[in-house]
Amino acid sequence: MKIVARENQLEISAPAKVNLFLELLGRRTDGFHEIETVMSSVSLYDRLRFSPRNDSEIELSISYGSQGSRPKELDEIPVDSRNLICKSLELVRSIANQQGQGNQCSSGMRVHLQKNIPSAAGLGGASSDSAAALVAANHIWNLNWSTERLVEIAAQLGSDIAFFLTGGTAICRGRGEVVTPLIAAPGIPIVIVKPSDSLSTGRVFSNVKLDGETRRSDRFIQRVQAGSPRSIGEDMFNRLQEFAKPLTRQISTIEGEFEKLNCLGHQMSGSGSSYFGVFSNFRTARQAASSLFSRLPNARIFCTHTLN
Repeated sequence: MKIVARENQLEISAPAKVNLFLELLGRRTDGFHEIETVMSSVSLYDRLRFSPRNDSEIELSISYGSQGSRPKELDEIPVDSRNLICKSLELVRSIANQQGQGNQCSSGMRVHLQKNIPSAAGLGGASSDSAAALVAANHIWNLNWSTERLVEIAAQLGSDIAFFLTGGTAICRGRGEVVTPLIAAPGIPIVIVKPSDSLSTGRVFSNVKLDGETRRSDRFIQRVQAGSPRSIGEDMFNRLQEFAKPLTRQISTIEGEFEKLNCLGHQMSGSGSSYFGVFSNFRTARQAASSLFSRLPNARIFCTHTLN
């Protein structure tokens, strides 16, 4: 997360993430699945601008910042209390009121989101935007809450939000809200493909049937800490991919295209529908992105790298 403070305004670049490893450990009593996942933030950003209003309203506007036509999913993103950005700001205000800090949150918030991370793609865009909103609320409303306090609030809002408060590379457990940072080399080239099809997390998880042994993350964590893109690419894993593939043909199509490339490893991110590959250097990654662009004309292609 990149933060620039200006007079009466905060600008935040909220990164996407990819799941380098994702295993399901079983269903919890609360209905969610227990997961173990290694996530890394990557250099694809939503841009958010926060500023206080003179009244108490929370106002959200959205634009599409990249070149090309407006993506269909942008029309489906709500700009009211259904949006995680608004929910995050409203929850912070509610907690501040309970703690006697309500006067500090009496002003409203004007938020503009330049949406670059595809939605319903397994890239964590909404969660990253929510984390940005928590940071902005803490700063603009002068609450002076610790990162640990923001992590507790993030867990109430969604599974991946706590991860984005620190970013980098981490292993996340529970529903994804228990975050342990990992020391990992940044700058690993990643090419992401977002097909025209989108997948909701709920739809993919409703297709899950677990009946075999689970894969341990120990060896993969060692490979991440060693920092070799080749060893990371060779050992990546995503349990959800087998349950997402029957829901859209495009995952198998993209998988086949990555097989033709000089790629160290490739798989789906999160619950899809985005798919990504790891490359040994940026020249190879750019060549792969160009090839995928010509072969997959209806997809969105992003040449990125992992962040520290």
